[in-house]
Amino acid sequence: MWRWILLTLLIPLLTVHQAASEEIEIDTVVTVLKEIKVPAREAGILATMSIRAGDTVTAGRILGRLDETRPKLVRDQAQLELTNAKRLAENDLKVRLARKTYEVAAAELKRATDSADRFAKSVSKTELDQLRLKSEEASLQIDQSQFEFETAQLSVQAKQAALQIAEHDVKRRTLVAPAHGMIVEILTQVGEWVEPGAPVLRMVYLDRLRVEGFVDAARASSNLVGQTVSVSIKLGDEETHDMKGKLTFVSPEIHPVNGMVRIWAEIDNKKGLLRPGLQASMKLEL
Repeated sequence: MWRWILLTLLIPLLTVHQAASEEIEIDTVVTVLKEIKVPAREAGILATMSIRAGDTVTAGRILGRLDETRPKLVRDQAQLELTNAKRLAENDLKVRLARKTYEVAAAELKRATDSADRFAKSVSKTELDQLRLKSEEASLQIDQSQFEFETAQLSVQAKQAALQIAEHDVKRRTLVAPAHGMIVEILTQVGEWVEPGAPVLRMVYLDRLRVEGFVDAARASSNLVGQTVSVSIKLGDEETHDMKGKLTFVSPEIHPVNGMVRIWAEIDNKKGLLRPGLQASMKLEL
């Protein structure tokens, strides 16, 4: 008797446990995970556009360029200034001349001093003072020429930095694809003026996509996030592509009419086989 009562109590619990681990299959659609509006980084006229809407591009591909006339002239000027600065930095003629001048002045002062020591009044005190001054001036000229030589070395570094800035300004007028994706909209036409930050084109990422569908709100919870799901994507009338994905989102919002919540799983698409808009099905456990 007690055995039948215990089984009667356990049946609802077993039913709940089985329902919690039930696998279901829902209809889904492949959608875009990320999209980006590629902006202009400098103001100027859009000079060239090397892509069209619908093109698939890889990361780093050049999409277009703004007018580069002035920044290229600035870059060329910076290159010439750097070349000239290197020539000056390698020229130590002033330092060598100053040392030679000092050697001559010091030798002349020594001869005059020796002569004055041997023969009294052979060299006047005024002449000795002038020779000492000349020697000291020559010594100071060595320091001055050495200072100028070292300044020229620093000037090379400054000119190198100026050239790097000029080259960077040229590169900032190049539009580059930030990732593998598809161009879906051209927002600025060749010949039009753009401001910094203004979007030039819109592209969607294709390396990773998401599979999106709906489930009954009564059976969906945030605990589903992180679950590995099975996805079957329809590529043609009879062709499908099966793969695994990870559930990354369960909407906290319930549709007021049908009582469903939106969920999606992320899938890998590095091979580029899939495109947004494809129909799919997804199996998951609730």
